[in-house]
Amino acid sequence: MAGLALAGLAAAWPGPWHSATRVATVRLGIRVVATTAQLRKTLGVDAEKGALALEVEPDGPAARAGLQAADVLTRVAGQPVGDAGDILAVLADRKAGAEVSVEYVRDRAVRTATVTLTAARQPRMGFGFEEPESLPRAWRRFQDRIERELEELDQRLRRLEKDPGVDRTSEPRCHPAG
Repeated sequence: MAGLALAGLAAAWPGPWHSATRVATVRLGIRVVATTAQLRKTLGVDAEKGALALEVEPDGPAARAGLQAADVLTRVAGQPVGDAGDILAVLADRKAGAEVSVEYVRDRAVRTATVTLTAARQPRMGFGFEEPESLPRAWRRFQDRIERELEELDQRLRRLEKDPGVDRTSEPRCHPAG
């Protein structure tokens, strides 16, 4: 899925989901993935674009403003957003302490929150272990698995959008023999 963002939205993931890496000086404290038209319809989102919140950093800027995992962000600072890249572009010229409005959909209702941005965390340099891992390995594996499953779901939904008369949701997964 295009537009996976790290929890702090300090940089777009430099992996297969987003080809360009951007570094922001502020953070929203939310991890998002792009949505498809089918997923937005299922979630009751009428907007043309939307970014699904996978994770909201506990006590981060978005959480303090009331945003939760599973919210679909549709606008940030008045600009339509569909993925992490869109959000990063909107935040690019903002400073820590700035307030931005975030329009989102939760339980099929459009809501608005005001988020006060905080400074992005600076990556640690050197070889020391100054800071423990923020998430245990098991949790990261779980998140990776969920992201892979969302990618597969997104691909299936895209096939359905192309040919809505054929039910492809029950197609067997192909796994290499081994």
